[in-house]
Amino acid sequence: MPVSSKTSDVLESLTFFAFVAITALCLSFTFSMVVYRLGLPANPKMFVLTNLVVSTCIAIPTAVIASQHEFRLRLYQRRLEALAATDPLTGLYNRRFFRQAMDEEIQRMKRTRQTAGVVVFDLDHFKRVNDRFGHKTGDIVLTEVAASAFAELRGPFDRLGRWGGEEFVILLSNVTLEQAASVCDRIRARIESLVILQKGEAISVTASFGACLLEPGDDPDTALEMADAALFDSKKAGRNCVTTRGQMEIAA
Repeated sequence: MPVSSKTSDVLESLTFFAFVAITALCLSFTFSMVVYRLGLPANPKMFVLTNLVVSTCIAIPTAVIASQHEFRLRLYQRRLEALAATDPLTGLYNRRFFRQAMDEEIQRMKRTRQTAGVVVFDLDHFKRVNDRFGHKTGDIVLTEVAASAFAELRGPFDRLGRWGGEEFVILLSNVTLEQAASVCDRIRARIESLVILQKGEAISVTASFGACLLEPGDDPDTALEMADAALFDSKKAGRNCVTTRGQMEIAA
């Protein structure tokens, strides 16, 4: 969970604590004043003071318990949101939420008139890794590749998702097609240099990339199709490379 979300949850829980405590004290004070005006207690001032002390002793623990419950509920909701948005193996965006991120980026681009890069990449001959070392080792490789790719991106500005199997997608905010290709090549080189030790053996993998430019008003599905077509070109070119495509190219 991001630090800002935790801070927000703590502040909201403290606000809830104050609200419960103040509400309890106000109700108690109102009750004391009603009884005082009726003239029932023998010593009105002592009655009001005693009532407030007792109410405080009740209100504060009640507010603490209520605020703790509220905080735990918010944490649970955050976990549910995270599980719904991320791939359980890599922690990256899943297909659904990556597609949602693309829609949000397009809306932002309509205001800023900037462009973005859409990238699809997958691991070359990944089936050989699973066949030789097993799916558990294959999962470790996918996790390491995801971490390596994420390290080359610009924090919250770029989005990285797992599209399925050994295929990943990237949304690069505010870049040209040339800049997107440069980022892809850095990630490609980083994956190529990655060495994963498993069962006494060193495992190395490579990846092929396809990229296209996303412009204001473009259809996200068409952009993904273009990037996927560019990925196919990379595979035909021998794999472990980066290929870019434009809208006119895919229409040809």
